[in-house]
Amino acid sequence: MPIAESRLEILQVHKLLQCVRHEDKEQIEKLCSNGVPHLVNYSEPTNGETALHLAAINNNEDMVRYLLDLGAHPNVVDLKGRTAAMKATEYGHVQTLEVLATSGSDMKLRDTEGKDILFYCLTPTSRHSKCASIVLECGADSNNKNINGDPVFLVACETAAENENICLSLLEKGADANSKNM
Repeated sequence: MPIAESRLEILQVHKLLQCVRHEDKEQIEKLCSNGVPHLVNYSEPTNGETALHLAAINNNEDMVRYLLDLGAHPNVVDLKGRTAAMKATEYGHVQTLEVLATSGSDMKLRDTEGKDILFYCLTPTSRHSKCASIVLECGADSNNKNINGDPVFLVACETAAENENICLSLLEKGADANSKNM
């Protein structure tokens, strides 16, 4: 993950992020063609956000496709180790997650807290339940544990009244029903 360090890189990354917000594809193309090499994968130095992260947060599936076509790598992470797919899942952006999943997003990557993408599905909404189904179909590990030793299944079961579908999906995909925190 290249982090913008020089003044030129920082200015170009900020301009790219601004263009993504405004959906200015013409300017994005110019920046990526004439700017710093591989600019589309650079992250800004404060939070590590990339253009793909921003498009995923904004649920702009058209922009996500466009950035991927320009060479954005789906597994680039921010400073907390989160991918664009994790950010899309966190917000329950199903369509954007589907685009990222079909583009080769690694569903087994972990953030700096040891959480994989399934931990970001544990919000009691139907959109998050759909996100869980997508990531489980794409190979997410139903037995993952965060750095505290908490299994994703156990964390899901702590709010089972609201997350019943996710708990059942995890069991169907092989989650250890006897898992416990370490």
